[in-house]
This record gives sequence, C-alpha cells and structure tokens, in this order.
Amino acid sequence: MGTKSPKDVNAENQRLSAENVELRLRLQEAEQALEAIRTGLAEYSAEHKHTEEALREANLQLAEADRHKNEFLGLLSHELRNPLTPIRNSIYILEKATPGGPQARRALAVIDRQMSHLTQLVDDLLDVTRISRGKIRLQRARLDLVEVVRRTVEDHRAFLEHHQVVLELPDDAISIDGDPTRLGQVIGNLLINAAKFTPEKGKISVVLARTSDSAVLEVADTGLGIDPDTLKRLFQPFAQAERSLSQSRGGMGLGLAVVKGLVELHGGAVSAHSDGPDQGARFTVRLPLDEKGSVAREGQNANGTHARKRKVLIIEDNVDAATRLRETLERWDREVEVARSGPEGLDKAHLFDPDFVLCALGLRGMDGYDVARAFRADEQLKDVHLVATSNSVLPEEIERAAQAGFERHLSEPSSVEAIEEILRAMLRPPSGGGRSRSGP
Repeated sequence: MGTKSPKDVNAENQRLSAENVELRLRLQEAEQALEAIRTGLAEYSAEHKHTEEALREANLQLAEADRHKNEFLGLLSHELRNPLTPIRNSIYILEKATPGGPQARRALAVIDRQMSHLTQLVDDLLDVTRISRGKIRLQRARLDLVEVVRRTVEDHRAFLEHHQVVLELPDDAISIDGDPTRLGQVIGNLLINAAKFTPEKGKISVVLARTSDSAVLEVADTGLGIDPDTLKRLFQPFAQAERSLSQSRGGMGLGLAVVKGLVELHGGAVSAHSDGPDQGARFTVRLPLDEKGSVAREGQNANGTHARKRKVLIIEDNVDAATRLRETLERWDREVEVARSGPEGLDKAHLFDPDFVLCALGLRGMDGYDVARAFRADEQLKDVHLVATSNSVLPEEIERAAQAGFERHLSEPSSVEAIEEILRAMLRPPSGGGRSRSGP
C-alpha cells in the first residue's frame, strides 16, 4: 500500500472536517429538538395539572352548589309550611267565632300577616329568577328619591315599630332616573333585613345624601352583625340558607340578592360592611343622579298645579276580585268603573276615558292579551296606562303581557300599597318621552 501524497491527505482532512461540522450541526439540531420536546412535555404537564386543578375546583363548586340546593329546598319547605299552620288555625277560629268579634279580628290579622309573608317569599323567588334571566323590565321615570325613601319608611312603620328608627333626609329633592316601585322594593328589603337581625329597641338608621354625581343611601343597624365569611357572599341568592332551621330568622337570603340585581339594573352599586358578630351592619346603595329636569311632587303635575281625581277601569270576570280591587282603589280616592268582559271593557273605556286599566289576563272569551292589543290599536285608547293582573307571574307570562301592550304586571293578591305605588309610578313622566296622561 503506497503512501498518500500530501495532496490526498489534505483532501481527506478537509472531507473529515466537513463531516465533523455537519455532525455538529445535526447534533445541535437534535439537542434543540430534544429541548423543544422537554419544553412541550413541561407545558403539557403544567396544562394537565392546571386542567386537573380546574376540574377539581369545578367538582368542589358543584358539590357546594348541590349542598346549597339541598339546604335551600329544606329551608324553603320550612318557610312555606310555617305560615300554613296559623292560617289553618285562624280559619278554624273564624268558623266558630262571632263575625266581627275580637277573636275574628285577631284571626283575620293573623291571616293577613301570614299571607303577606308568603307573598313576599314568592315575589322574591320570582324576582331572583327574572333578574338572573334578564327578564326584569324597569319602568323608568324621573323621580325624587327623597320622597321614595320617605314613603317607603312610612309604609314599613308597622314592621319597624319595635325598633328605634332614625331617618335623615335632605331638604332638597334628589332627582333619579329609575323605577319607583323597584327602588321602593330595594329600600324595603334593606329595612326588613335590618329589622330581622336587630333586637327589639335596637337602632335602625336611614340616611340619604348627595355627592357630586350620586345619591347615597345608607341603612345601618345595631343588630347581630355579619362575620367576614358571610360578608363575602352576602348578596348571593340563598346565602342565608346555610343557617340551620333553628337559626333562621324568617328569610331565605333572597332579599339582598334582589337588592343587588335591582340596584345594578339602575346603574348603581350596593355594598355591605360589618365589624363582625354583634357589631351591627351597614348597607350602602349608590345611584347615579339625573339632572335633566324637575320632579313633580305627589299630588301635583310637573307645572305645580293640583292633579285631578284619577279614573281606573277594572276589567275582571271574577266578581270577588273585582269588588276587592274596586273597594281598595276607592279608598285611595280613585274614580272606579268595573267591566266583566273584554268587549264590555272596551265599550266602557270609550265612555269613561280612564287613566288606568287593570285587566285580568285570564278573562273568558276575549282574554287580557287581546284586550291590551285592542287598546293599543284604538286611536282614542292607545295612551291609556295598562296593568295586567293574574295569580301567576311567570317570566314568560310577563314577557307576553308586555308584548301585548301592558306596562306593568300585578300579582294577585297584592297589597293596597303595591297597587297604589304602581299607579303613582305610572303617572310620573318617563325620562325618555313615552306615554303620559298627566293632564290637569
């Protein structure tokens, strides 16, 4: 074998050097690929761990929600059953007692209180459902929040009679663009909540003030207070359902959830503060101001003239329901007519020229929806304020009634105050135009 020439050796070295460079490049590429695989595995592992944690958290939340549901159903059964025993006992007493006597009057008072409790419970359940499904329709009007607060506190005087109530209101009106009925509900729920958790002779303060851009309402009490854990979820539906039956003070934890939903629908915010158990609580509601125009005082038109006696037409084929509504409205100094059917209601409306029509949805023959459509299609009657009445207040029914032309929905049986508040609210001029029959 001959010795390689220097030229051949040099060529061989160059070839080996090139192969060495190529091998190093391939090794580098392999190392980069391996590093990418390691990174991918690490990311996959982290994502898998995150997914597992998220799944574990979701399972815990589901279990917690299921526990809340079971506790809620148990407390709901308790709350629904509680009023039935005194109602049944009172009915028995009414059957035996002298009509109009002391026993009969006491029995009627018990029935009235327990029916109010049941109605409030059902209304809160329905409102929570409507708010969560976006079915609440605010009937906005330019109003004086000072008057709304004053009137709501006055309406709840009987409920607050065993407490010291301090009311601080500004002298000047505070204009709000809102739904007076729903704002009254917000204030009422806060008052009821304060009364439930404040011992007798405890203090409940209601303070309304004004900042540069907001109306600020504070409802404070010297009651049981709120622990930090409860404070975090206080405005969640059924938060109070976690109390045992023996601890329950007659509530489902729905009222505050309704407060939060209604305040936020008005573009406002609500918060709660407590220094802890037995330190009382303070709820603060902030609502945006509306400075676009003046507010008409109760009993006056916007120009300050005295309002005329309002006319109400009741269209109801249930004689007892129609009689009760008529007597209720006449006590509030309303001029009232009654029609027993849809066609009769339309005929009377042309002659009577009502400001309001309270129409039952479940009329035989021409039902309430058809009546509303007929009113809206009639040139003379199209601007009449229409209020639907029914025993059922399902969200679908309310939506259908609104589409037919009703402005409000009244669940039966309703309190005198609830009926009158709806009528008063509808007379206030809406902030964006809308229907108005606020003549002289």
